[in-house]
Amino acid sequence: MAIPFRFFSMVLMATVYSSAWGIGGDFTLTRDDGAAYHLSDSRGHAVVLSFGYTFCPDVCPTGLATISAALTLLGDRVRQVDAFFVSLDPERDSPAKLREYTGFFHERIHGLTGSAAELDAVAKRYQVSYRFVGKGESERYTLDHNANTFVVDRQGQLVRIVPYGMPTEALADAVAIALADPAPRSHHNTEAEPAQ
Repeated sequence: MAIPFRFFSMVLMATVYSSAWGIGGDFTLTRDDGAAYHLSDSRGHAVVLSFGYTFCPDVCPTGLATISAALTLLGDRVRQVDAFFVSLDPERDSPAKLREYTGFFHERIHGLTGSAAELDAVAKRYQVSYRFVGKGESERYTLDHNANTFVVDRQGQLVRIVPYGMPTEALADAVAIALADPAPRSHHNTEAEPAQ
């Protein structure tokens, strides 16, 4: 008998709710259009976060394709979702590079970058572990990192961590549940112009 996808989401909620584990929280980085972005700018929207780098050969594009498919499953509700790909490789991933890269996946997905210190602080806040392999030895260095997807509700609280490899429907269900929380009365609009 097939296990309902909502089951996966409920299990994840029970084990990683941010108020209990201290994961997540506000941060400030730079969007792929060069503007400053604060997580609080998305208050009233659900937020989907993933971490990686544009030179990633397989895990990152697969994860972003899953996010794209999940956003598509949400239908019109996707307008209430802000999705971001946080690059952990600021030396190679400029805002322009991120804008081009994320544009291949979905118009609601945008890149975020910052200084190495800023990115490291955000990674620690979301308990994303990573390490460079071969950096300083080759321009083709790689980056080992975990590839969870983080779902933040309308109030800015991390409510789901969806492991890499989960079905698209599990992620869509997690975002739908985050959207079910009432929106606060005031929030900033984070709509961006589509990538050119």
